[in-house]
Amino acid sequence: MREVLVIAGKDLRNLFMSPLFYSIAGLCTIAWTLVYFLGLQEFAEASSMNAMQGAGEGASLHFVVFTRHISLVNLVMIFAVSAMSMRLFTEEKRNQTMALLLTSPVSSTQITLGKFLAGLLAAWALIAVSFFYPASLRVFTAFDWGPLISSYIGLLLLTGCYVAVGMLASSLTESTVLSVIMSLIFNVMLWFIGALSDASSDSNVSKVFDHLNVGSHFVNFIKGSVSLAGVTFFVSVIVLMTFLTQRVVESNRWR
Repeated sequence: MREVLVIAGKDLRNLFMSPLFYSIAGLCTIAWTLVYFLGLQEFAEASSMNAMQGAGEGASLHFVVFTRHISLVNLVMIFAVSAMSMRLFTEEKRNQTMALLLTSPVSSTQITLGKFLAGLLAAWALIAVSFFYPASLRVFTAFDWGPLISSYIGLLLLTGCYVAVGMLASSLTESTVLSVIMSLIFNVMLWFIGALSDASSDSNVSKVFDHLNVGSHFVNFIKGSVSLAGVTFFVSVIVLMTFLTQRVVESNRWR
């Protein structure tokens, strides 16, 4: 465990000290701020109009403002994580330090887990920034924390999948550009694989692809349901991608 934390700490410092991380964080903050306050303004105007017309409370703050914000955070994280995760292995190869890491007294599993932990914590730091937007509204109005917390639990798990996929892409190539492109393709495929359920006439096959539908699992979290099936699915994707990365690292050790 100590070796994993040492590797994670080194990579996390490299990520936090790089201009790339702060450039990504700045772009994320700008995008989230513009869209969030635009949605908040539209919600305030719609609420005022409903109040004037005597239409009651009107739309839900969570489903009108928070859901839009969370959806944008998820979309942005696909690109942000792909850009950050390229450094996990590709930078090691470019700096000629990968061979030194592979010959050090640490296992391929420890290397993989350490780098995944570093990428995950860096990505979760951005998620934490995005959480301040809806949480700050608690100062001005009351709302149900349940759906918001469950939405962010789903977002944290889904971001873990993006990190694991990006780490796998980074381990497969020495090119940073190719690593980002591969990560983007793999992460987008996660969202579209569930659509294959409509293309199959076999009900059993359709059920399998329905279970692999990232969107349906994530929507359940947004609705306020932390389902065991959803948690199991996201954790399974993380474990699978981390295992595949470990096998790639192990194969590099014996070349």
